[in-house]
Amino acid sequence: AALPEAAAGRLGLEPGARLRLTDRLGGPAVDVRITGVYQPVDATAAYWQLDDLRGRGTVKIDFTTYGPLLTDPAVLTGDRVSAGESAWLASADFSTVGTGRIDALRTAVRDGAAALREEPALGGSAEATSALPTVLDRTEQSLLVSRTTLLIVGLQLALLACCTLFLVARLLSAERAGENRLLRARGGSRAQLARLAALEALL
Repeated sequence: AALPEAAAGRLGLEPGARLRLTDRLGGPAVDVRITGVYQPVDATAAYWQLDDLRGRGTVKIDFTTYGPLLTDPAVLTGDRVSAGESAWLASADFSTVGTGRIDALRTAVRDGAAALREEPALGGSAEATSALPTVLDRTEQSLLVSRTTLLIVGLQLALLACCTLFLVARLLSAERAGENRLLRARGGSRAQLARLAALEALL
């Protein structure tokens, strides 16, 4: 069997060494020859999510756990080791899912997990879990915060634009009043002033 590099270092084992494994379920002890060591390229990869040790090779809580040992699949189908659990990790591509389908996706995941737990082909004792509903909840909250922020910024920009227009209008009004006084002093009629104001408004 191949042993994780971290576990081999802690146990002082090298390829060619022998290791006795004791069955915690009461089965016979098994002598294993270490044929090599390995180290995960990326312990956060999906492959290692099903490993109780998450690819670290060794974990110490109340007792120290080492593993997993990698061996020929034929060993697992024989009678030399006790049967263990089987697990699958499924992932999907959600790049085409829009925000309008979040509720439907959340419901489908929950219903699918419930159906798998009751699937007779899995012996009725299957455990199906998904972190997707939690991720979708966080995504919806982030979207709500983003939309609220955009709305607030939009309202602030609209208010700023209105204030700017008001100030410009006051400046133009003050300037126009001075020009009107000058035109009246030069003999301009009210009709002429009205025509000039209308022409300026059109421009």
